[in-house]
Order: sequence, then structure tokens, then C-alpha cells
Amino acid sequence: MKNFKWSLLDIFIKVYKVKFNINESEYMAEEKVFTIPLREAFELERNKRARNASKIVRDFLIRHMKTENIKIGKSINESIWKRGISKPPRKVRIHVIKEENVVYSELLGIEIKTPSKEDVKKKEEKKKEKKEKIKEERKERKKKTIQDEIQEEIKGKVEETPKGLTPEEATKEKPKETQIDEKSKEKI
Repeated sequence: MKNFKWSLLDIFIKVYKVKFNINESEYMAEEKVFTIPLREAFELERNKRARNASKIVRDFLIRHMKTENIKIGKSINESIWKRGISKPPRKVRIHVIKEENVVYSELLGIEIKTPSKEDVKKKEEKKKEKKEKIKEERKERKKKTIQDEIQEEIKGKVEETPKGLTPEEATKEKPKETQIDEKSKEKI
């Protein structure tokens, strides 16, 4: 059996949850500290180690925090790339917070700045606006391409006409040529 000691904070949280009937996800984010071994990164060739180390950190967090939405902090990235691409650290100690299926992580000892709900809503609105702009731009491009095709056809007709004549003059001359051809056929 495991040796388990209750801290005053754990007891307070249990009493608080029972007294006010609050779910754990409503009042508190899940916090953990991990030591992530990066020895697998050294199995690859030299010029891919740091890149692979950051992938290992992400995969580790996905596996242990049970979510796909991972935000790796700047400090972790800097510590991995500190000595260059060929010499990442052998292990990394990180502090992780999980809030509403989003995991935020930083090196141990560095404060994690999680965005407020208002910031998250603003970002979602910006994404929606950006998607709408892209859709509108695509529609305009389709319209422009159709107009461009029409203009190219007109330009192509202009290029087919003899030099120095407008398309209207060229169309007027064509019937004359056909009349001449008919007269020459009658003579023959």
C-alpha cells in the first residue's frame, strides 16, 4: 500500500467541494510537473535532434494530459535549441496546467500565462472574420477569373484581326472578301 499523506490544502479542497457542491473542473485547473526524457532524440542523425526533441515533448504531453490541444511555451523551445540543433538537453523539467482541454506548459520555475476567457473569445472571433474574408476573396477571384477569360477571348479576337484594323473594321472587310471570291468563281 502506498504511503499517502494529506496536506492541509488537500483537506481544504475536499471540504470546499463537499460543502459547496462544486466539480473539480469548475474551480481549479489541473497542474502537474514532469521530467521529460529526451534520449530518443539522440537516436536520430545530428541535424534533426532538436526538432525531434520538441516533437517528443509534444507527444509526451498529449499522452499524459489526454488532450490534443497543446501550447508549448517559449522557454521550453529556447532551452531545447539553446545549444543548437545537434545537442538538445537529455531531459527537461516542465510545469503544466490544463484548463478546459487546453494544456499550457513552461519550464519549471517560469510562470505560465494562460489567456482569459475574453481573450479566447476575441481570438475565435478573429479566426471567424479571417475565414469569412478568405471566402469573400475566393469568390472575387472566381469572378475576376471569369472576367479575365472574357477579356482574353476579346484580346484573342483583336490579335486575330489584321494589323492596323479594329475588330469592327475587320468584320466589315470579311464580307467584301467573300464577295470577291464569289465573283472570281463565277468567272471561272
